[in-house]
Amino acid sequence: MRISKMSILRTLTIAFFAVASIACTEDAINGNDGAVGAAGADGADGKDLINTPTMFENKSDLKPLIAMDPQFNFVESYSLISSSDLLNFNGKDFRIGGGADGAGFLQNGEGYEYVINFEDHFAVARLSLDENFNITDATYLLNSSVADFARQCSGTMWEKDIHGGSEDLFLSASEAFSYDVKGIDPLVATPTPTADFGLDALGEFAWENAVPLPKNAYAGKTVIIGGDDDSSDSEGQVTMYYSESGDADLTGGKIYVLRLKQISDGADGVMAVTADTQYNEGDLDFGITYDVEFVEIVAGASKSKDEMETACNDVFASQFMRVEDVDYQKGTDELGRNVFFAVTGRGPGRGTYNDWGTIYNLELDATNPLVGTLTQVISGNTDTNNMDGNLSDLQSPDNICVTENFIYTQEDPNSFDRGHSAYIYQSDLSGNNTKKVMELVVRQDLDPNNSTGFSGEYGALIDISDKVGEQGTFMLALQPHYWENEAFAGVDGGTNSLAHPWKSGAPYLEGSQIVILKGLPK
Repeated sequence: MRISKMSILRTLTIAFFAVASIACTEDAINGNDGAVGAAGADGADGKDLINTPTMFENKSDLKPLIAMDPQFNFVESYSLISSSDLLNFNGKDFRIGGGADGAGFLQNGEGYEYVINFEDHFAVARLSLDENFNITDATYLLNSSVADFARQCSGTMWEKDIHGGSEDLFLSASEAFSYDVKGIDPLVATPTPTADFGLDALGEFAWENAVPLPKNAYAGKTVIIGGDDDSSDSEGQVTMYYSESGDADLTGGKIYVLRLKQISDGADGVMAVTADTQYNEGDLDFGITYDVEFVEIVAGASKSKDEMETACNDVFASQFMRVEDVDYQKGTDELGRNVFFAVTGRGPGRGTYNDWGTIYNLELDATNPLVGTLTQVISGNTDTNNMDGNLSDLQSPDNICVTENFIYTQEDPNSFDRGHSAYIYQSDLSGNNTKKVMELVVRQDLDPNNSTGFSGEYGALIDISDKVGEQGTFMLALQPHYWENEAFAGVDGGTNSLAHPWKSGAPYLEGSQIVILKGLPK
């Protein structure tokens, strides 16, 4: 009997789909005539494929408000939570606030705890996540009804395994209204969101962040580097809290501020400073390394913020135009002595010594954290000030993230801009080979006035790769300032965000978003 080629092809096709069907049903459950089953999407012929749980999917109804640059099209982004998501746990509603900024991340059993502060809701929240990043609980650890309410700016998780001591502690820094660093238990079972969490020994500054160095960067000692986001009187300082009484002493240390020992000689060289003279960034050249020291502010813990300004001038502390975020190189505790900080600048036409913003590398001595060297490694001042920068697109660097191999610089173009929304750049540790990674998306449909401006910035970018077992995994906080909604009023549960001092007593109405990044080089 002759068999046609068409018959053979038909037989093979039927056999192939039969095998494929068997393979699929091994990972499937029965549905009702193609209806949606209990654990999957609609399947053919009553078979519903199981969706494997994963952290790498949009958990929020709002897609990520970022756009990756083509050079980084291999990096995937997923939205974890947005202010438009109304959650409910134990009969209590929860919504994230606006101005999501500082963050920390801890492993807790098989799940995780993500702690995030909200700059303009004056609050700190904790999101409990299961192993697949489903939010299993959420609560506010601090709300705006606290007596010393303040703008909660950048923040850092003190992790006992990394930084020393026996407890984890979320350090949330305050730049306005009250001027302290708050230390909040990230694992407390029953939060008291109006408690006083102030760490008075660190002193009062216009704090942007307070970053503890790894415990063996200086064994048996506690070193915390801070940024003073100030542009008045003594202007911005690089601060240090230093204790020689153990690796987790947050009460008995002393307060220091950075002072230059060398400045530019005006001919690409260096020269010693003149004693009892105050210097600023304008006395430094891009890419040149200078000797620096930290000088003590005597009885600093007892001084008010205004008194601290005077004390900084009295010791001739070096001035920076708004010191923003601080981070250190990862990899080993010893590399933690390689510190980086962002200076946001003041914008063009303001008559200052830093218009567009700068990034510095502070290399601390191996045995003595009170001395080191300072190098300006990234600068947007290519057309103003010293006109010697290396990144002409840079506008107001705010937050930074430093990994083993890279500096990630995050912009805040809300006070001044160069005609583009907020970017994140990747540079090597010398500040070279800079590439744009992403930009913040401005969605006019989320703005009640359909704005086309550049209103928005980034909060914390933190590497969580080692904790989740997936290299290149980061969490990123977004502040789309254009996104306002009446539903966002008072979400922290406190009162001061309902009568915001900078909103003429009106409620604060901006939203935020937290996204997960997969595949970002570290």
